[in-house]
Amino acid sequence: MMTDAAPISDSKRLQTIYAVHAILNQVESPVSDIQTLLGRLIEVVVRELGADEGTLVIFNQRLEVVYAWQADLNTPPRFLDGVIEDDLYIQAMRAHETVIIDDTRTNDRYSPSVTLEASENPRSVICVPFTNRGQLAAAALLRKAGVAQFSILDANLLTTIARQFANFAENARLYTQSQRQLRISALLQEAGQIINSTLNIDEVLQALLSQMNHLLNAEAVSIALVDQQTNELVYRVAAGHGSDKIKGLRLPSNQGISGWVMKNNEPVLVSDATADPRFNPEGDRRTGYTTRTMMCAPIAFKGQVLGTIQAVNPSGGRFTDQDLSLLINLANIASSALANAQQFERTQAAEKRYLNLFQDSIDPIVLTDVNGQIVEANRRAIAFFGYSRTELLDRSIDMLHVHEGTAAKILSIPAEGVRQFTGKVQSSYNVNVPVEVHAKRIQFGPNELLQWIYHDISEQIELEQMREDLIAMLFHDLQSPLGNVISSLSLMKDELPSDSDPSLHLMLDIAARSSSRLQTLVRSLLDITRLEAGHPVSDRREVSVQRLVQDVWEFEEPNFDRRGVFFCHEIEENVPLAYVEEDMIRRVLVNLVSNALKFSAEGDSIRVTVAHGWQDDASKILVSIADQGQGVPPEYRAAIFDKFHRVAGKASVSGLGLGLAFCRLAIEAHGGRIWVDDAPGGGARFNLTLPVAEEMPIYEAP
Repeated sequence: MMTDAAPISDSKRLQTIYAVHAILNQVESPVSDIQTLLGRLIEVVVRELGADEGTLVIFNQRLEVVYAWQADLNTPPRFLDGVIEDDLYIQAMRAHETVIIDDTRTNDRYSPSVTLEASENPRSVICVPFTNRGQLAAAALLRKAGVAQFSILDANLLTTIARQFANFAENARLYTQSQRQLRISALLQEAGQIINSTLNIDEVLQALLSQMNHLLNAEAVSIALVDQQTNELVYRVAAGHGSDKIKGLRLPSNQGISGWVMKNNEPVLVSDATADPRFNPEGDRRTGYTTRTMMCAPIAFKGQVLGTIQAVNPSGGRFTDQDLSLLINLANIASSALANAQQFERTQAAEKRYLNLFQDSIDPIVLTDVNGQIVEANRRAIAFFGYSRTELLDRSIDMLHVHEGTAAKILSIPAEGVRQFTGKVQSSYNVNVPVEVHAKRIQFGPNELLQWIYHDISEQIELEQMREDLIAMLFHDLQSPLGNVISSLSLMKDELPSDSDPSLHLMLDIAARSSSRLQTLVRSLLDITRLEAGHPVSDRREVSVQRLVQDVWEFEEPNFDRRGVFFCHEIEENVPLAYVEEDMIRRVLVNLVSNALKFSAEGDSIRVTVAHGWQDDASKILVSIADQGQGVPPEYRAAIFDKFHRVAGKASVSGLGLGLAFCRLAIEAHGGRIWVDDAPGGGARFNLTLPVAEEMPIYEAP
């Protein structure tokens, strides 16, 4: 109930208004002396209205106290450093109206101020909200002993004062807010410079922690990073209460408020941690410290959470949205610096691992720039080449190679993959060493380098030469006994009586034919050794290709009859003579026809075709042998001409894998080419080219 107290005279009211106006005019800046202004203002109001005590409070938009001053008749005004607990302020502010309580003993809307002793004596209270254009700004509360000590006139006087003060208070609040934002922006800029000044993760985290302490004024702050292997948060640095015990704590992504922030990549402000179901008390149990309120923000870079930063228990009692925004800004500033530091750390670790492998390798390894200048060499390379490290770094890679087009090899090294070749290098002792080289491009830090790995193949070459010499010697020594066996079998056949058992003639024919095959194999192996050594084909003469085909048919006729396979040949008219070593090319054709027989079934046909010219080249004769077997898969068509190579899945077919190798060497030694493709009717077709004999008569097919 509102009642009228002793009225204040008009002159007294004008005097009060004038005093307030004079106080406001004395302040040059709306903020420079705001606290002194509030103290003087509430002091004037208390004195002029005859109150025992008064409090003036400025609020922000969320009804949070920005400034508060208190005055009474006996002591100077004092600044309140704490939270205003009186609910009457909030009631007046929310209702936008003055509240007058005539007797605090009978009104439950009022709770006694902690600044006044509890008393049974009656008290009167008046609370006036100060508003500016509908925006809440401040509130003044006066107390006076006795019943109904404040009247409507007092309320009107306070309202008049409020109108004068409201604009000033709002401007002060906005100015204070803008100054705070400027200060925060400056501090964030300074924080960014500090945090981004290093690529060391620990230094980045310590700088971020220092800025958190400086800006947030919390009792405890910490930073946790994500362990990508275990998907856990690992607390790396901390400051404040229990910081020594929180470091090293691991938190799964599905536990705790920080784990929730990490998993969802969203910031969060929790006013009451113990009431939040996401809260994990493990940290409190570990530190013996109680978490009341907490805020946490993710440190994310390009959508990936690298870690979280959290602050606990602000010194002001609770965190605000501005505090959370500040924490988010710090996290954003730290994200790129932390990502760069982590990438730098991974790069350093990779380089360290590479250098360890580089130095510990049993192979000589040399690193050069893209122009071939040596920039590094491992211990094995220094020992292998016989130079000191300084001497090697003064050289280019081509100075180590003997008669090598190293520049061309550098250009041929692919961006991905390895360029492999053999050659010789020269050591400091002027010794030429045969090597196998593996060259590749690598990224070492920001630079592209070339890595040269050397394998000493001296022993392999020596052993290979010894093996080839031994094979050549053995095959050469086999020729004489084989010749004697073949001659003896021929004499035995001639000496048999005409009426002798026919089976004896058959057995001698089989023995003679088998010996002849063995002799052909020995000759082919000798030819392989000779041709691989680079010896030219010397015994060439003009040969009829048709006669060679006829010889092959006569040699293989028993095998065709036994297998039930048909032999066909198509020789183009006017095919010229070939200029070849006759026996060698005959053995090539025998090998190819014999090979076709192996893959032919009963009733199949093998077709030999001969044509003059290949790809409009009149100096070549094209010979093709086609079967009706399974054919050769494309992935094997080049490899089947290597020594000892056999097509996968053909294990049931006999042979050593030397026949096609001999064919390739023999044809290439004649300047020709041999290849395999698909036969027109299915199966494989082997093609080869032979040189035409120049100025020789053309053979005309009958």
